[in-house]
Amino acid sequence: MTKITRSRQRKVTRRTFVHGIGTAGLGAAIGITQSRRASAQGSAPINLTFWTFENPQQRPWIHKRVKLFVEKNPKVTVDFQWFPFGDLGKKISVGFATGTAPDGFVSQDWFMPTWLDKGLLAPLDVERLGYASYGAFTGDFTPAFVKGATQDGKVYGYPLWFYGFCNYLNTKHFKEVGLDPAKDWPKDWKEFGEVAKRLTIRDGNKFMRQGFKFAMHAAQWTMIQFNPILITHGGQWFDASGKCTVNNEAGIKAMIARASIAKQYGAEDPADSIATNPLPQMDWLKERCSMFWCHPIPLAAIKSQNEKMLTEGYFKPVQYPGVEPGKGIATTYGFNLVVNARAPRERQETLQDLYRFIMSDLVDCWKDTAPFSLARKSGWADNPAVKEFPDVDEIIKAKDQGVFLPRTVVYTEVADAMHRGVQKIMLTNADIKSTLDEVAAEVDRASAAYKRG
Repeated sequence: MTKITRSRQRKVTRRTFVHGIGTAGLGAAIGITQSRRASAQGSAPINLTFWTFENPQQRPWIHKRVKLFVEKNPKVTVDFQWFPFGDLGKKISVGFATGTAPDGFVSQDWFMPTWLDKGLLAPLDVERLGYASYGAFTGDFTPAFVKGATQDGKVYGYPLWFYGFCNYLNTKHFKEVGLDPAKDWPKDWKEFGEVAKRLTIRDGNKFMRQGFKFAMHAAQWTMIQFNPILITHGGQWFDASGKCTVNNEAGIKAMIARASIAKQYGAEDPADSIATNPLPQMDWLKERCSMFWCHPIPLAAIKSQNEKMLTEGYFKPVQYPGVEPGKGIATTYGFNLVVNARAPRERQETLQDLYRFIMSDLVDCWKDTAPFSLARKSGWADNPAVKEFPDVDEIIKAKDQGVFLPRTVVYTEVADAMHRGVQKIMLTNADIKSTLDEVAAEVDRASAAYKRG
């Protein structure tokens, strides 16, 4: 039997890790079974807590797997809670700082450096997860992703989903202005601006349709969308000493490119958006813009907002534009199932058995959560259900060629500072160089404060 509960909101000051507390989500207390390792459970009841992020497909799939696990052993219960995507890391940080962190949770890749630096995650037993050795485990995942989940020859994260972003086109809009979406999608930044301008429709000063839309609603999306622009323009977030370098020459060029869609090409109004945290691509779904950079968009999301677009199939994911034609790359990131190092050993072992069960049917995962690609190399990509998905090759290519978000212990501070900086530049026409100087100085102060702490 499943009982739905609402997690309690707490007003807590976070000094050790990151700023703020996210909005609390719903929770479900669910009985869970251990499938293979009865020894981890013993005879006494085991009560676990597990947190993840909210997504209309991903969270329900994990929830389903947990329920299936429940049916096999009623001696274990799990308080299963979920929170808005952008708030999960902050909630967990506050939980660690206050002693209320869950026994296990889904960690977004960019927070792994913080948990590992503080020794907050328990190492995982790869044999318990179904692998013969450490090498067998690491060989089943992309090397760059493994790097973020391991430390000193030990595994701390069981990779779950891993995907890159694409440039989503409204192919009907392309055809309306005489462009062939299969051939004329923009390959470099100049083409990108010109195509976006051509797709734009105005009525005087009012936009009837924006050629391209940057997300302006959340710090995480600011980072995701600016990250590849910075990298492809030769920039980096930090130098070898750890100093923030987003304000150097390459960073300035990248921000000029970022701003050019609105300022130079007049193809976007940064203040005109109906994006939400659940549906950041809402402007594109409602055909208020013709292109949008997004993670793989589930067909169910398209159907929920624009059934005609889905039925007639006038959408297409392609790769990002590059500084050089055809060399565009996107942000890629993933998620790890992790265990709180402070949890009792019996809970740690039971969680790993749960994780193994969750990940034991990746084809089922794809069927429920497509087109969110899995981190594991084996067990799903060759399945016919994957191969027949529309434009799946573009989705997998974006994942394979993408660049990670900065792995830093002050990631949240970087994201918040960049978000404020982009807002100043785009909404108040602030000077790019001076604004990026402010961002870099703020990040450097955060890094220094972290080291002192």
